[in-house]
This record gives sequence, structure tokens and C-alpha cells, in this order.
Amino acid sequence: MKKLSILFSLMALSPVWGQSNLQNYLSDEKNLMFDFQRQQSDVQAGKLQNSWISPVTLSYQKDWKPQADGKMHASDAFSIGIDQPIFKSGGIYFGIKYAQALRGANAKEIALQKRQLIAQAAEILFAYRKTKLQLQKLKLLVKNGTIAIKRQEEMYKAGLVESSVLDQTILAHNRDTVSKLDLELALRQLRANFAFLSDKNPDKIRLPKLHLISLDRYRKKNLKLAAEKLHAEEKRYGAKMIWTKYLPTVTAYAHYRYTDEYTPGKMKGFKNYGFRISMPLSINAPADIEASRLGYLLAQAKVRDQRKVILAEYALVRASLKILDRKYALAKRDEALYRRLVKSTRDLVKAGQKTSADLQTMRNSLAMKKLDKRIYYLEKQLQLLKLYAKVAR
Repeated sequence: MKKLSILFSLMALSPVWGQSNLQNYLSDEKNLMFDFQRQQSDVQAGKLQNSWISPVTLSYQKDWKPQADGKMHASDAFSIGIDQPIFKSGGIYFGIKYAQALRGANAKEIALQKRQLIAQAAEILFAYRKTKLQLQKLKLLVKNGTIAIKRQEEMYKAGLVESSVLDQTILAHNRDTVSKLDLELALRQLRANFAFLSDKNPDKIRLPKLHLISLDRYRKKNLKLAAEKLHAEEKRYGAKMIWTKYLPTVTAYAHYRYTDEYTPGKMKGFKNYGFRISMPLSINAPADIEASRLGYLLAQAKVRDQRKVILAEYALVRASLKILDRKYALAKRDEALYRRLVKSTRDLVKAGQKTSADLQTMRNSLAMKKLDKRIYYLEKQLQLLKLYAKVAR
């Protein structure tokens, strides 16, 4: 028994490399929503990345002007022009890098949201199966209570026990019955909660089999940490963009105008082009630059804090697994004890020293210990799920 307990513990604590088998339980609609959200983020990031390119402006103008002879002269004008910054003291480069970092950060955030929603569905599924086992256990407990009431009722009639003993047994049986009804209601609620996220049948779907991943993998594949790092990059390039905004900018421009405004009845083309150098002088520039710098420092602090959170999360899950291993070992020991009791009670029934009701009570107690082992297994899976919820698939 001790060897089995150690083996169970090693299986729980051994790191497993490779892909996790946390399945996607989400409904088609929710998966589609995440796909659209990701595509929308990519489009917005692409738009931001190209925002430094100025649009070409096209225009058409129609004018009516009174002449000396009292008539109205109509003129047409077509124009095309562009004002394009070609040098912004590094601002164009930093703007592109900012958009790329923002795209990556948003992608990680969306992936994390989807992963956590999948984990939420899996958590409900594990809780649903665990509640079903607890319900089976309570049904056995209620059966044992019914047997105990009948036995003590006979003993009370024979004057062998006080009424208070029978009352306590009845009250305990009633509490177990009420708990059973509460679990039946909880089971319905869990089934409804699962249906909000998934269109699969929680009674037929296969449960994922999770293992403890290594701390190194949990750190390297952590979606939250990856998102925080990319947000820090975003803030770094954003701060450089703010800084370059107050440095010189070189802009090239070109315009072409085609009109008969100056020579009635005859269209002529006019063009001009050149460049200009500009530099804003703003009283708020130092505050703007300092605010962006502090935003970057804050993002860096969040990255360092997330690294500490990862260590704490992993340590807590490991400690919880060790406690559950000890509970499993106790349930294993009790199961062996009740197996012996069932065997000895069966022999006593054959000898006429025990009743079939005594044997049934022992069998029910043995079945409850077997259910305890399965419940502890599901509790271990729920602990491991806390890690899988934040790790990239």
C-alpha cells in the first residue's frame, strides 16, 4: 500500500513535456467570436503600422463668379496632392515597432482569454463529474442511514438504546438526504453553466488527463507573462514615439491643380512641390515625455511582478497536489480496511453472528472509499487546470 501511494505521488509530480491535452470544449459560436476578435486585432494593428503613410488627396471644385457684364462665369478645378513625412527623427521606425508590439500583445491577450474560457469549461466539466461522484457517495450514505435507523428502531423497542440515540440517527439521516437534494440541484446548475460555454454533452465527453508541467515550461509558455512582456515593448516604443514627436520632421509635398479659373474656357495645369522642416514647441512636451517614460517603467514592473506570480502559482499548485496525495493515500488505506471488514462480516453472516444488513453497510462504506479516490483524482485535475489555463497550447 505504501508503494502504491509513493507511485501515485510520483505520477502526480513528474513533469510531462509535450503538448497538453486540454481540449477545446467551446461551442462553434464562441470559437468564431475569438477568430473574429483576432482578425479584427490584426487589421487594426496593420492600420496602425501604416498610419505614417499620408493619404493622397483628390478634390474637385466648381465655382461661379459674377463678371463685369453681369453674367456668371463657371470654373472647374481638379487637384491631387500629398503631404508625406519622410523623416521624423526615428518616429516612423518606432511607430512601426510599436504597432508590431501591440499586435503581438493583443494576440497573446486574445489567446489567453480563449485559453481561460476553455479552462473554465473544463473546470465546470470536472466539477460536474466530481459532483456526480459525491452524489453517488451520499446515496450510499443515505442507504447506510436507513439501515441504521431500522436497526436502532428495533433496539429502541427492545429497550436496548435511549430515544436520544435514535433521534440523532434520524437527524443525521435527514441531513444527508437534504445534502443529496442540494447536490442534485448543484448538478443541474453545473450542467446549465457548461451549456453556456459548450454544445457538447457533459455526460459523454471525455475528460482531459492533465499532468504537472515543469516550472520551466510554465514560465516560458505562460501567456500572461508573454502578454506583459509585449505590453512593455509597446510602452517602450510608445515612449520613443512621444519623444520623437517633439523633434524635427521633414515633410515632402506635391500638388497638381487642373483648372480654367484663370483662363476661362481653357483648362490649364498648375503644379508645386517642395519640402518643409517643422518642429513643435510645446509647454506640455516635458510632461508628455515623462508620462510615457513612467508608463514604460510601470509595464516593466508588471513583467517582474508577473514572474513572481508565476512562481507563487506553481508552488501553490504543487503544495495542493501533495496534500491531495496524502488524502488519496488515506482513502487507499481505508479501502483496504473495509475490504477486510467486508470479508470478515461475510464470514460472520455465514456463521449467523451478523445480519445481511451489516454486510450491506460494509459494502456501501467500501464503495464510498472507492469514490473518494476518484474524487481526489478530479480535485488533482482541477489544481493542474490552474496551470494549463495560462499556458500556450
